[in-house]
Parts: sequence; structure tokens; C-alpha cells
Amino acid sequence: MLRFHSPFDGKRFIGDKKKMIFHDSHHESIPGRVGGCQIDRIAPENVARFDPDSPAEAIIQGFAPCLDCLWTESSVHE
Repeated sequence: MLRFHSPFDGKRFIGDKKKMIFHDSHHESIPGRVGGCQIDRIAPENVARFDPDSPAEAIIQGFAPCLDCLWTESSVHE
């Protein structure tokens, strides 16, 4: 689910600078599920946005994909 408020600003791929992982907001797990995505719990100062808004850019910047986001290679091409 895209979040259009700050600090997310409608970006699909959101990084967590503290954990050095990135989330795919189109494929996040059910919010609030134990062990699920924690996008809404990222402190604003730890939110990373990528330009271009892509998993490749997140990886270039040293972030690993969140395993709870149901991230797959095919989701990159949506």
C-alpha cells in the first residue's frame, strides 16, 4: 500500500536505514502480523527513499530486500 504522507511521499520502495533493508509497498505482508513488514514502524529519520524508485537502486545503496514483503524478481517488472 503506497503511503503518500511524509516521509514516504508515495514511493514504492522504502528503506529502513537502521536495519538496512528495503520494503516493496506493493507486496508487503499483512500490516501488524507478527514477524511481518514493519514499514509503519520505521522512525521518520530512518526512512530511505530511492531515486529512481527501484529495488536495483536500493541494492546499489547497500539495502537488502525484506523477506516479509513477498518480494520476488517478477515484482520488479510490474
